Amino acid sequence: MTTDIAPVEERLVMAQTVTNQPDGPGRRIGKRGELTMIGNVVPGGAALFRERLPQFQAEAGYWEGRVGTVQDFRILLFDNDTRFILSLVYDGDFEPYLVDITTQAGPWLDAIGTGVLEGYPGMSSPKAAEWVKSLLIPAEFFYVGAPDSTVRDIKRMEKLSKAVGDMLDAAG
Repeated sequence: MTTDIAPVEERLVMAQTVTNQPDGPGRRIGKRGELTMIGNVVPGGAALFRERLPQFQAEAGYWEGRVGTVQDFRILLFDNDTRFILSLVYDGDFEPYLVDITTQAGPWLDAIGTGVLEGYPGMSSPKAAEWVKSLLIPAEFFYVGAPDSTVRDIKRMEKLSKAVGDMLDAAG
């Protein structure tokens, strides 16, 4: 069986420049930053999280739509439900993102974190930013498929694509 693999020079043409966030922890490629937190789950927190999970999932579009910069967001419980990983990709710099999640999605994040995540102070607490920063671990490897397209750009392209498709369907 032959595998066609391009020469290394050709594979490196699409290399992305990965930098550190200019104003906080995490990596950055183009307009996108990454944030990964690892922490502990309080005893009984996993059951509470899973009980609330359908509501969290159902409301995600609303709350993250208010923030307006989140590309993707995931939370995983592991080590027999004693630890969590929270990981996301967002548009822009770290500090404005932190302000946005606090002001725009605080009630939702409080429902997710209260009684579940060890030490969670609540998004309205003056200690919220300190708590988030204390659990952050910059990614060793980070890649994004469209580093210069923001959530706003993608939504605009989706609307444009639908409008063009509708126009072609009407003309067809």
